Amino acid sequence: MACPAMPMCGLAVTEAERSLPDINARIRALCTKLGLPSDEAFIVRMTGCPNGCARPYMAELGFVGDGPNSYQVYLGGNRGATRLAGLF
Repeated sequence: MACPAMPMCGLAVTEAERSLPDINARIRALCTKLGLPSDEAFIVRMTGCPNGCARPYMAELGFVGDGPNSYQVYLGGNRGATRLAGLF
């Protein structure tokens, strides 16, 4: 899940919705290379600013925009959104 970010949101400092498909493809390729099952799923969320509209702080893997083409990475949330991810 990603927020619309640029150019729709005035708070966005980087891309989110348009960048996430490419990032998801890279993550899937890495998982395949590491031999993880192709049906293994985890929650990935991305926002274009620290406001966190797509709730990246609760995702298993979250990306939070902090500048042009720059993201902070959060790890450790869970599917039920009952645990916050931590900054990696």
